[in-house]
Amino acid sequence: MPQPFFSIIIASYNSERTLGYTLKSIRRQSIDQNELEILVIDGGSTDSTRKIAAKYGADVYDNPKRLPEYAKAIGTSHASGHYILRMDSDEEFSYHTQLQEKMDFLKKHPELKMLLPNRYVRGRKSICGICADYMNTLGDPFSYFIYNTKRDKYETYQKNIMHENGKFAIMKFDPDDIYPLADSCTSVLSLDYMREKYPDTYDTIEFICSAYDTIISDTRLCGCIKGDDIRHNCSSSLRTYFAKLRFRVVNNLFHKGESGFSSKEKYNQNLKYKRILFCIYALIIPLPVLDSVRLSIIYKNPTYLLHFVYLYYICFQIALLGFIKITGGERRNNTYGKSV
Repeated sequence: MPQPFFSIIIASYNSERTLGYTLKSIRRQSIDQNELEILVIDGGSTDSTRKIAAKYGADVYDNPKRLPEYAKAIGTSHASGHYILRMDSDEEFSYHTQLQEKMDFLKKHPELKMLLPNRYVRGRKSICGICADYMNTLGDPFSYFIYNTKRDKYETYQKNIMHENGKFAIMKFDPDDIYPLADSCTSVLSLDYMREKYPDTYDTIEFICSAYDTIISDTRLCGCIKGDDIRHNCSSSLRTYFAKLRFRVVNNLFHKGESGFSSKEKYNQNLKYKRILFCIYALIIPLPVLDSVRLSIIYKNPTYLLHFVYLYYICFQIALLGFIKITGGERRNNTYGKSV
């Protein structure tokens, strides 16, 4: 069989509620389906996740550790495409020519070794929870503060655009710039480049966690397509969103090799200073409260008023888990949003 252009890697675990929508959105793309391979990396689902994957012709591989970063590494090791595209099992393409546009853009600009998606947008009303809009736009309070996240990548990184042709843009990042947060949401990486430049490490967990920053550091370039939006069927309730926030704190404190943020610090020393500024920001209590009001007005959504609640929950977890670490304790995530 001819080599596919894209290997689409999807991490799953008991994802029967959303995975069908994800795979259907891929199969409905206008691109020649021979240009695609779909790899579902499953963490031992006990529901119908694997049956759904098989229904849409995906290859299913086991992920014994369940964690999404390991799923990305396993998927990368099995991928045969020129490029890998990482999706979560609760994401959908928002229009049917997205993959064709990505392929055409990359063929026209072979100097690009990665593409950013534009943004998350709200998914299906029947699935999305109370935290969906906040999570889709800002991620979490820490990411919002560090990366100065705006509505979309085009707006956030406008100053970095060096070439623009209609909806297609090439961005350039200098060594002192903070690189984009690009770990999910259908970002694209050149697997050919990774195999050639990093033949011994391209599919290791350490490389996977810093792959985007590594490639931007190497090339200083990435591409972005305006309007390349991804529907996010984020079912996060307050309880599950708090669990995800705790998951991220555990990763950053106890398992830095498995954490996107910790691995990013080696590429930009400014991140360390911004982390200190985040602590100062949190200590001046009126600032997060006023920010919550400001965000709710900007996005015309009262759920953003919970911004300061999320922020102080993160601070509480940092203090609690930091004390556990200092006193010799250990915490480990066993699947996304859950730890022991």
